Amino acid sequence: MNEEWTTIGKILSPYGVRGYVKVYPYSDFPERCRCLKQVTLFRDGRRRVMEVESASVHGRLWLIKLAGIESPEEAAALRGSLLLIPAAERLPLPPGSYYLDQIVGLKVVAADGSLLGEVRDIIATGGHDLYLVRDSRGKEFLLPAVKQFVREVNLEEKTMVVELPEGLAEL
Repeated sequence: MNEEWTTIGKILSPYGVRGYVKVYPYSDFPERCRCLKQVTLFRDGRRRVMEVESASVHGRLWLIKLAGIESPEEAAALRGSLLLIPAAERLPLPPGSYYLDQIVGLKVVAADGSLLGEVRDIIATGGHDLYLVRDSRGKEFLLPAVKQFVREVNLEEKTMVVELPEGLAEL
């Protein structure tokens, strides 16, 4: 996206018969959905501002009712849309926690200073996230997003310093 917006979730599917949508939150703090008043939906290069009528936590997902969406069919048309908020409105995170858009694009550097690649995507696994890292030749590897491997994240320098087990980047 860009630095003006923060992606907070993705619409998965309709829920019920009144136009609710199930949202996969891109947050370790799902209860934050309750304070949403407005979101911007992004899909196919277009943005659409929507008022949030209600939002609640449903297991690991959010259930959100958007103004003007009254049926499962209308809700289904939103499937795959990203939920954005202005970056200025995002809530502060505890030290050592980051928004996904802050991680994607970071240069991944080994502890010895050698460039390993760039974080291209984040994959949620249910346990811990995995960073998809691509090197300059286009080769990719998965990096577990755990302190054992990720030693430092420097947002100002846009770098992530890692200590990998031997051979992980070659798999």
